Amino acid sequence: MAVSVGAVARYERASPFLLAMEAARAPPPRSDRRMASEEWNRERTHYEARLMMQRAWRFSFLQHWVLISEYVDPRRSLWLSQGGVDQPVPNAMVRGLPINQAIVDPTATYARDICAAGMKEGLMSSSRPWFKFKPGIRNFELDRAGQLWYEELEDRVYTILAESNFYDAATQMFRDLVTFATGPMLIYEDDEDIINCLCPVVGEYFIIIGSKFRPEGLSRLYVLTVSQMVEEFGLAACPADVQTLWEQKGASLEREFIIAHTIEPNFPIEREGDPGPVGVVKGGFTYRECFWVWGRASDGPLSRRGFKDLPFIAPRWAVNGNDPYGTSSPGMISLGDVMQLQQETRRKAELLEKVVRPPLNAPMELKNQPSSMLPGHLNYTNDPSKGIQPIIKVDPQGLPGITEDIKEIQARIKAGYYHDLFLMIAQATKDMTAYEVAQRQQEKLTVLGPVIDRVQNEGGSLALKRVLSIMMRKRLIPPMPRSLIGVPMQIEYIGMLYVAQKAARTASTERFVEMVEKVAGVHNEAVDVVNWDEMLIDYADDLSVSHKAVNDKDTIGKIRKMRAQAAQQAKAEQTATTTLPAMADAAKSFGSVDVGGGQNAAQMMLGALGGGGGAAGGVVPGSGASPA
Repeated sequence: MAVSVGAVARYERASPFLLAMEAARAPPPRSDRRMASEEWNRERTHYEARLMMQRAWRFSFLQHWVLISEYVDPRRSLWLSQGGVDQPVPNAMVRGLPINQAIVDPTATYARDICAAGMKEGLMSSSRPWFKFKPGIRNFELDRAGQLWYEELEDRVYTILAESNFYDAATQMFRDLVTFATGPMLIYEDDEDIINCLCPVVGEYFIIIGSKFRPEGLSRLYVLTVSQMVEEFGLAACPADVQTLWEQKGASLEREFIIAHTIEPNFPIEREGDPGPVGVVKGGFTYRECFWVWGRASDGPLSRRGFKDLPFIAPRWAVNGNDPYGTSSPGMISLGDVMQLQQETRRKAELLEKVVRPPLNAPMELKNQPSSMLPGHLNYTNDPSKGIQPIIKVDPQGLPGITEDIKEIQARIKAGYYHDLFLMIAQATKDMTAYEVAQRQQEKLTVLGPVIDRVQNEGGSLALKRVLSIMMRKRLIPPMPRSLIGVPMQIEYIGMLYVAQKAARTASTERFVEMVEKVAGVHNEAVDVVNWDEMLIDYADDLSVSHKAVNDKDTIGKIRKMRAQAAQQAKAEQTATTTLPAMADAAKSFGSVDVGGGQNAAQMMLGALGGGGGAAGGVVPGSGASPA
């Protein structure tokens, strides 16, 4: 049986205002709930059985996460800190306990924060552009309308990301990615902020992998109070016991329940002997989502809906075959060093304590007698040779050795978290040039290259596609120009880490121009080899220069045509104001030249041209003389 759902889920509109409008008492149960309840229990049985198997597959990863959480970030996962339990414990009242007793040297935690901040600012910065849209067809000629449309779309997406909690959630996502090698983030529609993002806590989520070994489903077990459940899902959707607690008010509103949540492909659920399939959300949805109260029968789910596109991202640091969770993150690789660091730091403190306050022997005569170890205090004994003496003599010369070893371990941990890459400028020496810094950064980025690509494929691309899909449903996409209809769109990343990877291309362009300039000094025609227009446009594109700052080819042609016309007009004006007066002055001077015989130069020339005189042997007009 297919399930009909509304176009908008209750949690997309959840707010204190919606909770304030909730009824004081639950509505009476509907008469048609019996059939729906039977079908829902069949559906719920499928979800819970699949989730239990996901827990079994995740167990080995969980044991590794427990150690990482204990020594790097114990506050991130409350459940892992409670003895490594594989599901949340409601009403435990232990969230504020001091649970970081294993950490005596927080070098790894500091290095993790620097690495996560560097990854986030380098790939999804909230302060500078990190993506742009362009045609997905190679060498596609964009007209001006297309360029402006892409930039307007980019501005709208950046605005939505900035005004929502996307960047806050991205910060936590990168912290989880660096620490636990997996960083899922849910991206939901929201009436107020367009999108709403949240990062499931490590230990509460389960990832489902598809045939291409990419995440295509996610399940969770987490806790909500009665008040939170009513606000997010509505009182009518809650089970009867939750409704009763809501009606009691007071302390009952803070009672916690385990909530189960699953996202999976929208296939039918039907086993042998069932009267028909259930679970399919009508509407042509690719994925379905369901919330329910874990481990108890109910008349229906808390919420059910469908999605056309995957509503979450789950970037992983590295992947081993078809494992659903990431591996080889800095938190995993550095775990041995982190544990050794805590051990040696404790031993150093113990050594120092034994040097300053060594264990002592004292004669029996001093038992129950006043004695003191404070400086300047005097102890009395019958035999001073039997006074208070150290049991062992600890050589303080061992302190420098263990201190140096601790520094080596700290350096390895920092290197494992790419500390030197993200703080390269701060650690640069005074005599290091900008070119040297850039070369070293580019060299180190080659190590992060595979991770950057994976975050792009499993994180950034899917997140932006999800945001664009939400914008399209909310009619926030600007009208597309005719020139882009049917043209696929491609997402290009221009974050600092991506730009650093592309620096080799811009550097090669600059070296090519330098070589052309050198050759042109000897061979002038060398400049003809370069297509300067295309090179400058590509260079601006590599540097992510706005299209508004670069003229298109039509505008460039018009500007050059206008410049040629202006030059031609200026030349004509120069001829009119300079050349013609000069010719007139020359003619005047030429006419005043006396060439003898009462003739000037002009008269003589006219005669030579048959103008009625001026030639030798000719008749001067008006002279009355006859030819000889």
